[in-house]
Amino acid sequence: AALLLATLTWRVQAADGQMAADVYWTDAVAALRSEQLSVLMRTLHALQGKLVAAAILLWAATLVLHQRWRSLLLFAAMVPGGMLVNSGLKMLVERPRPALPAAVGSHGFAYPSGHTAAITLFCGYLVVEVFRRTPKWSWRIAATAGALAVVAMVAFSRVYLAVHQPTDVVAALLLGVAWLGLCLSGAQRMGRAAHSTAP
Repeated sequence: AALLLATLTWRVQAADGQMAADVYWTDAVAALRSEQLSVLMRTLHALQGKLVAAAILLWAATLVLHQRWRSLLLFAAMVPGGMLVNSGLKMLVERPRPALPAAVGSHGFAYPSGHTAAITLFCGYLVVEVFRRTPKWSWRIAATAGALAVVAMVAFSRVYLAVHQPTDVVAALLLGVAWLGLCLSGAQRMGRAAHSTAP
């Protein structure tokens, strides 16, 4: 995922104008436009930021209440940490928003999509927690399917509402997966190191 993200970022920065893939998929999404779907996408946009922020604060408070400091550290690294990395990449690339009339307000640079990165990181973290807490594949499959559905809907909405190019969304997905993997790898190494030094 990290290699794909690096390659895509290089292609975006090297592109002169809109990329062909962005033109194609933006037109494909626009062909699906309807009044009912527009209402749904605008509602999702209005709710997502508030719901994710509330969920992050609630989960962090729960971990503090139960004094699960190691889990809190991993959560902070995975979700808020990943969102900071996404913001840093935005400032590095400085890609403007699409030159289209957006259906909702937007601000800042476009690449990668902040909404898509946030939901990918948070849902990805929840899936990791499910895998860590239960060996039952029925729960694991349900959690993974639910996370994929939510992430896909948010990613689609960002292009549908004309606030992002498709490659902005793809970059956010790749960044989320790569960052979650990096954090998990780091946590596993720290766990093995702590276990090996324990008396």
